[in-house]
Amino acid sequence: MMNIKFDSSALGNPNLTDDKVYVTFAAASSDMIYDPKGTQETINFSASAITIDGKQYGTSKAYSLANVASKGIQLNTATSLVGFISYGDKTGIEKLGVGSQPAFLDPSTSRYSIFEISYNGATGGADITNISQFGGAITMEFQDSKGTVQSSIGNSENTTDMFNSLAKCSGFSGSTSSAVIFLNDDGEFVRAVGTNVFPNGSVQTPFPKFNAYLNSLYITYGTDSVVKKLTNLAPGASAGGEGSAGFPSTTTATKVTPSTSSDTVIYNLDYHFTAHLTQVEAPGGDTPNGTYSVKLKGHVNATAANPGTAIQSHKYDDLEIDIAADVLSTNNLYMTNFIYQAALTGAGIDVTKSGWDAFINDFGSANVEAAAIKKAAGDFAEGMTCGFPGSQTYATSDPSSKLGELTSYEWWQNSQLAYSLAQTTESYYSKYGNAVFLNSNGNNAGNTFNYEGVYGSPYDDRFALNLISPDAETTDMVITLMADGDLTPTTTG
Repeated sequence: MMNIKFDSSALGNPNLTDDKVYVTFAAASSDMIYDPKGTQETINFSASAITIDGKQYGTSKAYSLANVASKGIQLNTATSLVGFISYGDKTGIEKLGVGSQPAFLDPSTSRYSIFEISYNGATGGADITNISQFGGAITMEFQDSKGTVQSSIGNSENTTDMFNSLAKCSGFSGSTSSAVIFLNDDGEFVRAVGTNVFPNGSVQTPFPKFNAYLNSLYITYGTDSVVKKLTNLAPGASAGGEGSAGFPSTTTATKVTPSTSSDTVIYNLDYHFTAHLTQVEAPGGDTPNGTYSVKLKGHVNATAANPGTAIQSHKYDDLEIDIAADVLSTNNLYMTNFIYQAALTGAGIDVTKSGWDAFINDFGSANVEAAAIKKAAGDFAEGMTCGFPGSQTYATSDPSSKLGELTSYEWWQNSQLAYSLAQTTESYYSKYGNAVFLNSNGNNAGNTFNYEGVYGSPYDDRFALNLISPDAETTDMVITLMADGDLTPTTTG
């Protein structure tokens, strides 16, 4: 077990004493105790619901930081536990029903920050995310019984400075709320909405599109691949080697040995894709940079994890993923939405696939999505948000090569060169992701880093830095609320 603690000593907001700041929890499952040395009130979720006074809710009660400091919260186990730190208002069962979380797109929802953790009593993973929204700068530390910091992550700027950086990304320069920046009646920051939220109803993203970047890649590469390779396999590794992931075959598999009710057969899967642009609309007029669709073309190797398996390997070839171009005349931003959301389906996304039937038959649609389709498409989306395709910046992992010459597997070894460090042109990466990237840092089990401590884009975890883990020696998880500042916008867009 470990204790969840909060430190608000740096907050510096006279209106937010510890009795006016709250933490509320949601989880898939949890075993937690509030006031473990006193009344021992449980905070136990099952199937994403908690029962309080005979009624089910999607969130726990709201506990003030003053009460947490005096009574404590003990975490025994948790799966996908989310903590909502709300500044000046409760966001617990007073407002939320089963399965609900704070409705951050509702301007009346209080300002809040998010931290996440899964924990089995001895290990797990935890992170801070600003992907969908930002409401306050925080840091997270795991500490042992001696108070030694084992790992840490978090925002590195105060809340007002972070708000101003994020506001600038969308061109905000006003004194009233926009689709991205919410202000209260006093003209103070309440929330910055992230890039993956749009389209929000009929509101398309106010963040920059990616057509200028795609146009630059099209000019450079034409119909050739704009990436060396999107792959999970380490350089020089044989099929099924380092980087590949194991998945069971189905009982109906034909290209590989099928599993049976008594024998599960595991194959290591590694994917290999190139990315080819098609210019859908040429530059000019209302499309100054043109518009572009992308076709990912490649194959997946299945290699038996058990050498005794009858069918040792199979190559699933001629696999394709097609991502539609933005249609600027109707404001259907298919490519832009896909890159920001890194999703295959959803509002404003048009992604199609072909050639996958045999693979799906042999491993099941969910495994194929997880092992290859989402991975390859996610590599491309994350690469675009980070500015890696075509980058002329030399890699730290291979100083003789430029980032644009590396595979996606190798990109993730160069986390401290992402976003504006990979490209000199602002439209060649996600400006929102860059602001979070530059203004966060951490120490992951002794690996100290200056950037990338907080999620700013959906697949920032490709870098394996912003997810930190407790261990059997961890006794405390400490969440520090950083200085608020005056919360007044100073950005000029």
